[in-house]
Amino acid sequence: METNGLFITGTGTEIGKTVIAGCLAATLKQTGINVGVMKPISSGDINDALFLKHTAQVDDPMTLINPISLKYPLAPSVSARIEGKKIEIKDIDKAINTLSKKYDFLIVEGVGGIAVPIMDEFLVAHLIQHLQLPILIVADVGLGTINHTLLTVAFARKLGIKIVGIVLNSLRSKEVGLAEETNPHEIEKLAQIPVLGVIPYEGRLDSQYPDRNFMVDFFNQHVDINNIGQIIETI
Repeated sequence: METNGLFITGTGTEIGKTVIAGCLAATLKQTGINVGVMKPISSGDINDALFLKHTAQVDDPMTLINPISLKYPLAPSVSARIEGKKIEIKDIDKAINTLSKKYDFLIVEGVGGIAVPIMDEFLVAHLIQHLQLPILIVADVGLGTINHTLLTVAFARKLGIKIVGIVLNSLRSKEVGLAEETNPHEIEKLAQIPVLGVIPYEGRLDSQYPDRNFMVDFFNQHVDINNIGQIIETI
């Protein structure tokens, strides 16, 4: 299947994928792009999907934005097994096909990292392959991120997944140290993937429903949106 969009994945869970996806959706919408959002699978709650719905200002039902919602904050395969539920990829296909007809571009946020199991040996990476979407990788800017980011890049490349860029995100309020100063350059050099921006910690983005205008201004300050726009034109 083919969808015009971008899949937001990360080097792990709680890495800031939802904030980056929401900021990107809000920014693209402000530039005039008819953008929709989707969180195909959620584990634990649907707060991420609600955040995306708010930032993109869409009126789609949650059954389209988040077609598979699982109870426990675990890998989807584990949560589904505990709940006695069967994950059906066809439910995701149906939702994304509907949204693709309504929007010119879709921001799709994954669950956890790229190697998280959805069911049996079917991983998030395999869902990305199935949806035929390029990915934007979100990673922590701090110590340890070089290893995590390069492993994510290598795994995606092994499966033939197109990587459009990397955004580094500050997860906590702290002073910038040597790791934060040097990691962007090292990652870009070693991965041969553009680092499109480095996002500092901002408490106002921790809100469930942050101010959209602030999000757009903040995102534009720290991410090269023109570069992202050029990338989108080539997708």
